[in-house]
Amino acid sequence: MYRGRRFLPVKSISKILPKTSGARLIDDKFTLLTYNMLSPHYMWPQVYKYVPDAFKDWQFRHHLLQKEILDVYRADIMCLQELTSYDYHQYWKGIFRRDFHYGTKFIAKTPPTYWTKKVNDMDGVGIFYNLDKFEFLSSSGIYLNDLLGTFDLKEIEYLQNKNIQLTDGAGKPTEEKSLLEILKSRNQVGLFVSLKHKDTGTIFVVVNTHLYWKYDEVKITQCMVIMRKLSKIIKNLLIGEKGITYNKMKVVFAGDLNSARDSLVVKFLKGEKFELGNINIINPMRPYLNRCLFDDIPEDYYVHTCYSGKLKGIFDYIWYHDTDFELTKVLTGSDVSQELEDANQFGLPNEKHPSDHIPVLAEFQIL
Repeated sequence: MYRGRRFLPVKSISKILPKTSGARLIDDKFTLLTYNMLSPHYMWPQVYKYVPDAFKDWQFRHHLLQKEILDVYRADIMCLQELTSYDYHQYWKGIFRRDFHYGTKFIAKTPPTYWTKKVNDMDGVGIFYNLDKFEFLSSSGIYLNDLLGTFDLKEIEYLQNKNIQLTDGAGKPTEEKSLLEILKSRNQVGLFVSLKHKDTGTIFVVVNTHLYWKYDEVKITQCMVIMRKLSKIIKNLLIGEKGITYNKMKVVFAGDLNSARDSLVVKFLKGEKFELGNINIINPMRPYLNRCLFDDIPEDYYVHTCYSGKLKGIFDYIWYHDTDFELTKVLTGSDVSQELEDANQFGLPNEKHPSDHIPVLAEFQIL
């Protein structure tokens, strides 16, 4: 069913589930998927030389994406990246609402200065959620280059004075720019959807993003923007929802963070405190996010989540707090590495996998 990948139990759950008055067991589990779909407009010829033309074809890849997302995985919550505005509005939004009773939200990036294609060819991130399991409460999207009100004067001063050595596509140094200038020129986005789980009444915020692919200082600052915005969203939810307190609110954060497991971004999300310049950095959402999926599974379950030629690694994450959710099953990824080795292939996409990333799929129990 999963093309050789295994959906394996992570922990045995001994908890007895409560019953409703109708003697129906409460369904306190849900599945969540995060997946970078690889926009057709990022199929750079110089990067994907190793991919045969037939597997670069967008119609071929789209057909495989449809089978994967609609038929094979179809998680209760899906966080998709590199989804183009055109594809979302012309295909995914309609089919999910019409055929599967899913709600959908999407935010597109703004086109960069070099963009020569149509505006609706620009990609963004989307969140899809099963309306049979969840009640939609609210949503908002942010542009990660909108720094107004996010940083104080001391922090802005640091961003202005911190210079970053830029590099070209081959990694060669080009020029230096301030961190603030780089941040303002980037077009990454974040999406927040607040949901109420119908069976348990649990309210949580689902966050999806795709961080910039270079420069650790840029990625961690973008992540700070997301976490500070998330803090405000939770405060607003607490005001609007009766009987909800801080300790009852939960968060799931997913996406392509373009960051390895030993990166500053991962350390920041785990709540480690460190300094950038003379600024103490700590995640304001650390009470809601203390671990990622890879902390709770055996190391041999995944080798990479991205197989983009020379660029390989674990870049796609699902974050949560272990007092809010328990990871019960996960779709393994090491099988894909074995597939590529057996076939003597350099990377993805290929005849079986439509993206250079693989879907990360997990089942959680609400605690």
